[in-house]
Amino acid sequence: MKAYFIIIAVIFMPLSGMVINHQDNHVRSYIFGMIKAVHTLVFTCTYKEAAKGIKQLSSFNTFMKIVNLKSSKCMEALFTPKVHAKTSIFIDCRCIEAGDVLHKGSNGMFFNKTYQWMLWDAANKCLPLLYKLKNIGPNAQLIKVHRQNSTFVVSDCHSKGRHLNAALEFIQLANFFSNGSSTILDYIDRTQNIYCRDNFNGLLLKAATVIDQDNITSNIEIEDILSRSHKESGVAAFAKYHYALFCILRERFNFTVKFRNARGWAGKLGNSSLRLGYIGIMQRNEADVGASASYNRINRFDFFDILHQGWKLETAFIYRLTPNIGYKNLKGDFFAPFHIYVWFIMGGICLLLTVVWMCIEYMVSKKTDQFTAVNVIPVNVVGAICQQGMDPSPMGISSRIISLTTFVFSLIFYNYYTSSVVGGLLGNTVEGPSTIDAIISSELKVSFEDIGYYKILFQYNKTPRIRKLLEKKVLPHRGPKDLPVYTHLEDALPYVKKGGHAFHCEVVDAYPEIAKQFDVSEICDLRVVFGLLESELLNFVIHKNSPFTEIFRIVMRRAVETGLDKRILKQRQPEKPPCSNLYTVYPVDLTGTFSAFIFLAGAIVSSLVLCCIEGLFKVQVQVFKCQLQ
Repeated sequence: MKAYFIIIAVIFMPLSGMVINHQDNHVRSYIFGMIKAVHTLVFTCTYKEAAKGIKQLSSFNTFMKIVNLKSSKCMEALFTPKVHAKTSIFIDCRCIEAGDVLHKGSNGMFFNKTYQWMLWDAANKCLPLLYKLKNIGPNAQLIKVHRQNSTFVVSDCHSKGRHLNAALEFIQLANFFSNGSSTILDYIDRTQNIYCRDNFNGLLLKAATVIDQDNITSNIEIEDILSRSHKESGVAAFAKYHYALFCILRERFNFTVKFRNARGWAGKLGNSSLRLGYIGIMQRNEADVGASASYNRINRFDFFDILHQGWKLETAFIYRLTPNIGYKNLKGDFFAPFHIYVWFIMGGICLLLTVVWMCIEYMVSKKTDQFTAVNVIPVNVVGAICQQGMDPSPMGISSRIISLTTFVFSLIFYNYYTSSVVGGLLGNTVEGPSTIDAIISSELKVSFEDIGYYKILFQYNKTPRIRKLLEKKVLPHRGPKDLPVYTHLEDALPYVKKGGHAFHCEVVDAYPEIAKQFDVSEICDLRVVFGLLESELLNFVIHKNSPFTEIFRIVMRRAVETGLDKRILKQRQPEKPPCSNLYTVYPVDLTGTFSAFIFLAGAIVSSLVLCCIEGLFKVQVQVFKCQLQ
């Protein structure tokens, strides 16, 4: 047997009133010497005789527990999911209460790889009990032993699914032990692995999927929609991926299927706890396997077994960056290349430079009796910063050093300034709204793919962000020419291309259509904002403790190891179309040039005020001269 969860029952119960004797050493050697069962539960109605057998076998296995079938006090404690692995279960079918034990084991889904059952069928009473059980599947580890005189008849028992009315299958392993226990061990290993139980012979299984379209009920319609490679309205990309995984299982195990379609994934009926949609179908065990996927939620782990995790759900807002969405183009701002404190320092330096220059000229004038007019020095400073020359040119060495350093200073800053502005206009560095909150605060009109999980999100999610999104973007009235809140990808992309609209969908669905409808420069303008829905691996699920859990997991693991899963992902997850433009020129809007216009307007107003003051001063001077005359 394999090393994982080996659970072998103990054959030591009395047969015809006799306990194990010295002649049965080969039985004990087989069970304890080769299989090495660690924990054993013995269900019997002949407690005293079984206790004698325990004493003889205690040296082989110290963790053995005898359960008296006539007392049901400890039955519920023994049959719980908390019972650990490496536990063998032996049941004497001669006991009337043996049927209750098997019934509880069936209802609790305990016929799986975790438990090895052995039924002692001394009076041919096991078969009627087995045929009443509904949850024996291909994972069952069930051995039936019938002793006739000195011969043991050992048979392996399983079914492809008793809950689906599949037949019980018996494979006779041996009719005596003395012929070599190693041979029997090899037989058990081969009959209880996947290679012996992988053909379901066309057994009809039930599967659940999600297609958010009207009147989709037949298998032909469902499989036709899910098998198409292109985008379908109301069908998530991950639903097609998990349908492809389901097809791997169907081809590997040779079963047929009856699909049950749900319009959505989750939801509840009113204020009750009844779950709707795909999650409700799988939770109530109304489908044997899911052909869609489930989010990771703590409250779902008690209801589902995970077969595989391969698809990472990535949904996002997709919009095109255009000037009419209210983004702030800092690279086109007049003051943007320098921080505000740099501008203040530059102004302070220019003022200090003017004062120093005037002091130097004053000191020079005392020696040479030549003094430059006070109003000329500030003009010369401005001319040096603007690299426009000076008039008159400075005569002293100190004044020339100041003018030269001012030219160099302005040249360095001018290079920084112009390179930043030009690089900002030519480089692809302009960013629009990059968070969900920024999307909500922007001028973008938002829409969502017309699929179930968005409606569930707005109905049951009451977080502040979702409420804000509802109030500002979803609930406000829209005109007849506006894009609806819930729409389809092919209808939304023309609006996204035009600008001013953001569409939320699964990004791998949008990429092929974007490549068809957008040109190179428009692709470079696209922005993607994640965060509304969690990006995480989705679960390919089956009902908790399903008879198919272990055998389906093996096939999914081998699909990963052989690269088949990766091949399907590559087909179903196209990459974003590349932006092949070297650069994109973004026009500077009014927001970016507002500071420059304010600066110019302030200069004009200042000049007009000074002009008026100068004119008024000249008039007053002339009046004063006339009065003197």
